Amino acid sequence: MSSHETPPRTGAPRPAPRREGAPSRWWGITGGVLFGVMALVIVWWVTHNSAEQVTATTTSYVVRSDSSVEVQFDVSRPPTQPVTCTVTAQDEHFTAVGSVQVVVPTAAEGSPRTVHQVATVRTATRAVTGNVTDCVRT
Repeated sequence: MSSHETPPRTGAPRPAPRREGAPSRWWGITGGVLFGVMALVIVWWVTHNSAEQVTATTTSYVVRSDSSVEVQFDVSRPPTQPVTCTVTAQDEHFTAVGSVQVVVPTAAEGSPRTVHQVATVRTATRAVTGNVTDCVRT
């Protein structure tokens, strides 16, 4: 064997030397725990906000005359939260020809989350449809 040759390896391989500042398994555990906590916070936030969400659904409308439309709709909201809904009437070209703001007042705790509302929209010209365009907390 010459002086430039390395001797053959025997026995178990030696572990690689640990470098200064190399991440340890504790960083992985800590990252996993933080990820889990953040996932729980996001799930809580989404479910909490969906319970507080305000939605409205038009259930029917009737064109009463050339100057009015009656719109019936359901509003889902937290009972203790007042809500203002905008109800509009449109002509055959989908142009708004009238609108009205409807205030849905608060109700007692334990009241139904969804309430039925009826609004009459006065129109400038004959409407062909009526619907709820939005509802916001007030």
